[in-house]
Amino acid sequence: MDKTYVEINLDTLKNNVKSIIKKYNDYKYYFGVVKSNAYGHGEYIVNSLVEGGINYLAVSYLQEAINVRKYNKETPLLCFVPIDIEDLEIAIKNNITITIANYEYLNELCKKLNNNIKVHIKLDCGMNRLGFKDKEELEKAYELISNNKYIQLEGIYTHLSSVGIHDQNYDNQVKKFKELTENINIENIPIVHITSSSNLVAHEKISWTNGVRLGSIMYGYNPTIVISNHGIFNKLRNIRNKYMQKKLNLSKIFTNVSLDIKPAFSMYTNILQIKDVKKDENVGYGLSYKANENIRIAIIPVGYNNGIGYGINSHYVIINNKKYYSVGQTSMNMMAIKIDETVNIKDKVYLINEKITPKMLANMTNKLTIEILLMAGKCNKKRYIKDNKIVEEL
Repeated sequence: MDKTYVEINLDTLKNNVKSIIKKYNDYKYYFGVVKSNAYGHGEYIVNSLVEGGINYLAVSYLQEAINVRKYNKETPLLCFVPIDIEDLEIAIKNNITITIANYEYLNELCKKLNNNIKVHIKLDCGMNRLGFKDKEELEKAYELISNNKYIQLEGIYTHLSSVGIHDQNYDNQVKKFKELTENINIENIPIVHITSSSNLVAHEKISWTNGVRLGSIMYGYNPTIVISNHGIFNKLRNIRNKYMQKKLNLSKIFTNVSLDIKPAFSMYTNILQIKDVKKDENVGYGLSYKANENIRIAIIPVGYNNGIGYGINSHYVIINNKKYYSVGQTSMNMMAIKIDETVNIKDKVYLINEKITPKMLANMTNKLTIEILLMAGKCNKKRYIKDNKIVEEL
């Protein structure tokens, strides 16, 4: 069996969702974003999220939606990326809500439809990715949808490109949404969702929205902007930011928000071999490390293939509650860790936990926090924990 695995605590995920909904309880629809293998946690988690209060799921691609449906067939499920017209029947059969992002796609959809399907319209309010950015095109699409007996317009949404803490981007994007829809009665559309994790924490609820998309926050990672008031530089910067907020008449913002959430994702491995390295001997590829004294190293079965990133003398792990650094170049499947005499071959090695967060690991290897989660979750065996027991291994 593989020695390296990730552990997902289902109770933690459920409690995270409960805590978020308790704090932000004025929405009707809570979307659990489970795209990209549920941020590396695996689609197996979806029912724990639903138990916590998620009442709508969301993915990027149709295949991701199919994977989710293996575990949950009832909870509404939105696909962010428009599906191929040829795959319409698959979406309808699996109760998948689709996104309409341009008129040409909608026109082709109408020609092919012979069954009922739910849709959400996607607006482009400044991201310049998918979505309607022309008001007339949107109104034309709205009319076409309204006249099609098979299409149920269930939602309308956008994705904001900026949190807009100390600039006008956030307010401009919200304003753009209102401008695009001023001739459409959005009160007749059941779900209006703009806010995602970072916007949820940073801003007050937009009164005319009733849906929120939970991503990183749901998995235990607080997206709040942290602002320090210690030191003259930070104090001056904060004075400037307050001045700009007043001058530009920006929306009220919240920083340093405390949330009762915690990561559900951890990663472990074991030691393959312990060996002594003499002074002036090299470790690993490329002669990247030369011992300047006699040292002891532990070889662990983890490398950049396992999703922890590539680095030279840059990683560290936790063994017996003590921090130990890597030596030499990280290989595809192995890494050398400089240890002391207290470490033995049976000791458990902690790669990601409360003392080595994905953010710390990302900083070690110049990666994004979510990138670490995605890769580690994709490349290692998963062990799911509920009530302190293993309930599934995948």
